Amino acid sequence: MTGINLKTLLEYKYISNLKYIKEKNTLAFVVSQGNEEENNYDSNIFTYNLDTKTLKQMTADNKVPSFYLIDDQLVFKAQRTKEEKDLADKGFKASNMYKLSLDGGEAQKIFSLPLEAGKFKKLDDNTYIFTATTNKKKPNLFDIQDAEDKAKKIEEGAKFLEEEKAYERLSQIPFWFNGAGFVDGDLTGLYIYKLDEDRTIRISPDDMNVSSFELVGDRAYVIYSDYSPKMVLFDKLGYFDLKNYSFTELFVDENISLSYVNELGGQIFLVGGDLSVQGINGSVNFYILKDGQLKNINPQGLDISVFNDINTDARLYGTENKAVYKDRFYFTSVQGVDAKLYSIDVNGDYRLEMDIPGSTDGFVFGDQGEIYSVAFRENRLQELYAFVDGKEEKLTSFNDKILEDYEISQPEYVEVDHNGLILQSYIMKPIGFEPGKKYKTILEIHGGPKTAFGSIFFSEMQYLANLGYVVIYTNPRGSDGRGFDFSDIRGKYGSIDYEDLMYFTREMVKKYDFIDEDRLGVTGGSYGGYMTNWIVGHTDLFKAAVTQRSISNWVSKFATTDIGYFFVKDQVGFTPWEDIEKIWDNSPLKYADQVKTPTLIIHSEEDFRCDVDQGYQFYTALKYFGVDAEMLMLRGENHNLSRTGRPKQRIERLKAIADWFQRKIK
Repeated sequence: MTGINLKTLLEYKYISNLKYIKEKNTLAFVVSQGNEEENNYDSNIFTYNLDTKTLKQMTADNKVPSFYLIDDQLVFKAQRTKEEKDLADKGFKASNMYKLSLDGGEAQKIFSLPLEAGKFKKLDDNTYIFTATTNKKKPNLFDIQDAEDKAKKIEEGAKFLEEEKAYERLSQIPFWFNGAGFVDGDLTGLYIYKLDEDRTIRISPDDMNVSSFELVGDRAYVIYSDYSPKMVLFDKLGYFDLKNYSFTELFVDENISLSYVNELGGQIFLVGGDLSVQGINGSVNFYILKDGQLKNINPQGLDISVFNDINTDARLYGTENKAVYKDRFYFTSVQGVDAKLYSIDVNGDYRLEMDIPGSTDGFVFGDQGEIYSVAFRENRLQELYAFVDGKEEKLTSFNDKILEDYEISQPEYVEVDHNGLILQSYIMKPIGFEPGKKYKTILEIHGGPKTAFGSIFFSEMQYLANLGYVVIYTNPRGSDGRGFDFSDIRGKYGSIDYEDLMYFTREMVKKYDFIDEDRLGVTGGSYGGYMTNWIVGHTDLFKAAVTQRSISNWVSKFATTDIGYFFVKDQVGFTPWEDIEKIWDNSPLKYADQVKTPTLIIHSEEDFRCDVDQGYQFYTALKYFGVDAEMLMLRGENHNLSRTGRPKQRIERLKAIADWFQRKIK
């Protein structure tokens, strides 16, 4: 039996969008799988009946990556008629809503929205509420009622959209966003759809950008910001009265960033952070709104982040990871090397609900309080699990065949004591490991920096282990799961984190005699790419490096990337105008003249988070100074290539990594 190979990722089943249907005691969810021939992902809705324990595939056209649950009907967006497809081909976004009964049969169209719906909820049999993004500079159809006018607007708009492909007009920052392209002028509004009138009404002002909403009785609570030429980081809170669509602002503080609102225990409950204290990557605060002010209800000493999971490249789409249930707010949180389920109430009573190693990615509640989750357990890929009376049961076997057909390397947990600081770490032995033999070894560095590695399945690492490499990885300072003081490396990039990584590597060489210290490699993506760049500019310990979607120059990152204009200031401490020397000192590009390590740069052309110019600059500098360097640039991909990129491009990336290490580490 062999280990994970280049194309094994085409066999992975990715589970997402989990929902519970009370009337049928049934779970509904999406299963996706890579399709190499079409170079995309086939996605279909499945159900699992909890009474009969039977699994059923509900769709078969492979084009349903998400769905809504309306009453006990599965509702999804599709383009099934010629008219629907023609409108999409002309560049207009629409949501053609189809419903599918759990009893089976053909999906039936219920209506078309003249916008692409985001979050979507039913208010009553005639009224729906949803978010949608429009652009002030582009034609839309939601405010046109007359059929003749609509047809004329479609033709005029199609011509405009075709001509517009030749240019972009920019008037705000960020002007583009990773995974979305150019977003200049985009605003997300809140809309009402009236079924009997076939009419869509925008209830939010034209300059309001809605990030989320929750329904509580006759109110739609919204977290939002106002349109600005420079996007702000703080949020406002208000609500729409759904009887007359009037709006009331409830709270605004330019230091507070909000991520969730709902009613809890009869009070307005919020999740957010204080930008003035901990910046954009700080710990979370739980709040109650009282008399127009936020009351922090965190119990003393609570220092966590929420709505997060353990780092992996074997997760495609998401499942909701927060919920209010019986006067408690439930959420996922990374603690140490696991993502577990926790809850809190309005009195600040905080508790661990599911103490199970691995990563609980998302969850729903059953009718009797059972918890059903999408999770990684025991080095398996995603499956569905049921948690009842303190015990967890695996419900599905979508990825069992991976464990049956391939030999999997088991990550071994290691604690490395770095002058009293424990580094939570792992080592993976190569497939076919032989005691007494020396092995090439790869140090993997995670992104973020505020994410965390754990023991869960990681395809890239499994592939390297199958090629005969030892794989080592750790969570240095800057990582998630151990509180703000541990994760806060603002102004310290390339210092304490570098010390942790180097100490860890040297200690692993001492501890494990099968690691060949003369044949070490290093790789990482995003922040991990930054650290890879930094490492090769400060040590010759590694014989080869692969830097991916990296940061090489903080100065240029400020003005070219989607988050640069606030991320650089927040993380490095200055703008280029305040202290360009400090920013340059923290840029790996400054040390390119000291690099001796053969280095492969991998970057995506449409990476707007760490723009491709970061890769080009580092590549050019290395070549200028005579370093053995190559670059792989992948077209049509973005910052998320290793996780959600097209299958062929993901395979090409893995192939390039393996080829570089095999050529350069002798």
